[in-house]
Amino acid sequence: MIPVVEHSARSGVGPDESGRIPSADAEAARSLPATVRALGWTSFLTDFSSEAIYPLLPGFVKGLGGTGVEIGLIDGIANAVAAVVRMPSGAISDVIGRRPLVLAGYGLSAVVRPLMAFAASPVHVLLVRAVDRFGKGVRAAPRDALVADLVAPGARGTAFGHIRALDHAGAAVGPLAAMLFLLVFPGQERRLFLIAILPGLATLAVIWACVRDAPRHVSAAPRAVLAAGLSKSQAWLLGCVGVWAVGAASEQFLLLRAAEVGVPAPLVPLVWFGMSLAKSGAAVRAGRLADRVAPGAMLALGWLLFAAAYAGLSATTSLPAVIALVGCVGIAYGIAEPAERALVAAVAADGRQGSAFGWYALVQGLMALPAGLIAGWLWDSGPAGPALSFAVTAAVSLAACGFLVLGWTVLGRTARPGSPR
Repeated sequence: MIPVVEHSARSGVGPDESGRIPSADAEAARSLPATVRALGWTSFLTDFSSEAIYPLLPGFVKGLGGTGVEIGLIDGIANAVAAVVRMPSGAISDVIGRRPLVLAGYGLSAVVRPLMAFAASPVHVLLVRAVDRFGKGVRAAPRDALVADLVAPGARGTAFGHIRALDHAGAAVGPLAAMLFLLVFPGQERRLFLIAILPGLATLAVIWACVRDAPRHVSAAPRAVLAAGLSKSQAWLLGCVGVWAVGAASEQFLLLRAAEVGVPAPLVPLVWFGMSLAKSGAAVRAGRLADRVAPGAMLALGWLLFAAAYAGLSATTSLPAVIALVGCVGIAYGIAEPAERALVAAVAADGRQGSAFGWYALVQGLMALPAGLIAGWLWDSGPAGPALSFAVTAAVSLAACGFLVLGWTVLGRTARPGSPR
């Protein structure tokens, strides 16, 4: 997109003493450091746990007397909490190291998430969800910065694609396991919420045993890291991400739409399973492709497909069409996410990867609150509300894509991996 990416001139294909991949060719890209592979499995286990719960929340909140606005508000506030935490967490990780915050963040979510079993009102759901997302805010930027620390620029798309693929694979298997559980134990959602602690604890075991910090040279004090300014490339990229995020409302509205057009309530988790599977498959391939072409082009493609899918959702109530378009939304996410993270790493200053990912997450998460409120308000505005909500998402995503292409043109196109500055 915006920056021209610098790449190492080292030769060879094996990881060096710091765990970095020294070349950007295909063989090196496949030789991801053990810590990066382990982080992929922590993402799988965490999403297995969280996404066994998440698709059930719209119906759960409705059963507690909640409205569409409250569903959007719960998700928006929870994501905003995560966003606010990610900025200082990322910056602090630039100073003290990544692993302690990664472990703390995953641990908090693992302990708090099962408390959803005791929720008696939408407010209780909000509190549990917000603390869960607080844990995500603590861990997310340090984790992504650790990946950037360990992997050479020409293989970052592959690395982030690996993590996002396992993340979404967990998000696919979790709802499927939840559906099977509820088929055997109908009406036992609260018991399912309690059992979700088990994969969370397994996540902590993987981090403790397998995740290690990369050797780093830190020259800035915490206050200096937090106060560091943004380059033009960073500011433009964050602006584009912010525009896109304000239109990308909670995916729970996709589940509500599926239920409205005829998907039986016990089978709604299958919709989430299909979308997550689409995300996972697309992320692996798109991450590798982003290492061979400009990541900005892949990001623009992902956002364009996202806009097209939501435009289609606004225009149809056909069950097969809605299911297919939800799958397209999943593919769009899978294309865009590795490219986004590769670009964030590319524009970051040396030693400040954590801060860069913190800014990225802050902008994305803060926009989730207005996004959720706007989508919920439109959804409840009348019979045409769902169609209008999806149409607004499509229009905003298309605008973000346009700004991205404009920035790519004005500030300089990202070079292919290995290209000179």
